[in-house]
Amino acid sequence: MEQLVKVPQITMLMPREAALKYGISAATDVELLQIMLRTGTAKKSSGQLAQQLVTQYENLAFLSLAQVDELTQFSGIGQTKAIELQAAFELGKRALAQRQLRQGVVASSGMIGYHMQEKLRGCLQEKLIAVYLDTKNQIIQERVIFIGGLNSSVAHPREIFQQAVRLSAARLIIVHNHPSGQMTPSQNDIKFSQRLIECGKLMGIDCLDHLIIGAEGYLSLKEEGLI
Repeated sequence: MEQLVKVPQITMLMPREAALKYGISAATDVELLQIMLRTGTAKKSSGQLAQQLVTQYENLAFLSLAQVDELTQFSGIGQTKAIELQAAFELGKRALAQRQLRQGVVASSGMIGYHMQEKLRGCLQEKLIAVYLDTKNQIIQERVIFIGGLNSSVAHPREIFQQAVRLSAARLIIVHNHPSGQMTPSQNDIKFSQRLIECGKLMGIDCLDHLIIGAEGYLSLKEEGLI
């Protein structure tokens, strides 16, 4: 009589279980979306819904640009899930931008200008940010110094250089946005920049540039010959 051989049952892991066992980086695009979506509908599983999204948008780059009203056209995606998907893509974008700035990338006005344009896009308040550099022009820290207009009663070089000394920074670049969207520097912008340069000379900490972020790009006061 032949002996029956018991074949072990193969159990397919769900995406969350697979991610815990093999690591999240091993998940496919569809599996990552399935984890985010959590549930589907009575007629469509979360995996099928995730596959539909990838098929419709071709890749995650295009999907990341989808607006809430577009995503809610898919059965199984309401406003809450749509916002959660947008939040996940935004977190990834911000993490990438911050990692690029903090992993020894040599800083330039152009690189910082592009990064700050993305960071301050849609900001309704005027912010002044100092980017502190070491002797090799590598970024040590990016810090919001204050929020408000650059007038003499609010803006003072003291706070900027105080932090530079704490960080042992050799150089710095100043950035601020114009919520109006215009990039034309005011007289206060120019005077404030000149004060920073003079203070920096006394302290041995160079102020390399002052960037103004507008709706369509950035303006470098140094490149314009204003400082």
